[in-house]
Amino acid sequence: MHTESTEMYLITVYRLTRQSPHASTKDVAAMLGVSAPSASERIKRLTAQGYLNHEWREGTTLTAEGERIALNVLRKHRLAETFLVNMAGYALDEIHEEACHMEHAISDRLADRLEALLGYPKLDPHGHPIPTKEGTVTVLSYPTLAEMSAGQSLTVQQITDWDEAQLSYLCELGLIPGAKLVIQEIAPFDGPMTLLINDKTVALAQNLAQSVYVQVRQP
Repeated sequence: MHTESTEMYLITVYRLTRQSPHASTKDVAAMLGVSAPSASERIKRLTAQGYLNHEWREGTTLTAEGERIALNVLRKHRLAETFLVNMAGYALDEIHEEACHMEHAISDRLADRLEALLGYPKLDPHGHPIPTKEGTVTVLSYPTLAEMSAGQSLTVQQITDWDEAQLSYLCELGLIPGAKLVIQEIAPFDGPMTLLINDKTVALAQNLAQSVYVQVRQP
């Protein structure tokens, strides 16, 4: 049994290394809300325990054992999110923090029961793949909304769920998985995008458009 703190560090490194080859100590500390010296010390201990690889100039990655643990926690997190939306009536922007608490308390046995109860879902409510019991995860690759052009018709496939305030705003606009939209206009010089979402016109900043992943559809 691993401590909640150990699991938090491993899943944080996992999430950061989905975006770049290595996780910096600074980014790990920022995501966990701890000081850089505290994160550095913990990373050293987890490296000594065989869960992390750490090179001073390169940053941190997971070992095979560290990744196994991180994916197990991630499976429980995404199953918990799916349960909260499908069975408990939570809104999409209310589930991340709740699931963060639940992921450390759910046993492997309960995770198996939850998966069966939910009908063996492949994706969580934010559109992210749920790791299997065996520790494999499907890699989904979609372009971001920011990469698309004016006039394109799109379907939202996935949204980033790390920032609660940002997630709440995207949900308020209707930018959730399954939503259909058309890019009406893109202002120059990184100006906002004007979108038609389910017959409602909204403006979205370019930096937020980078957190929405889409698929092109026929108009």
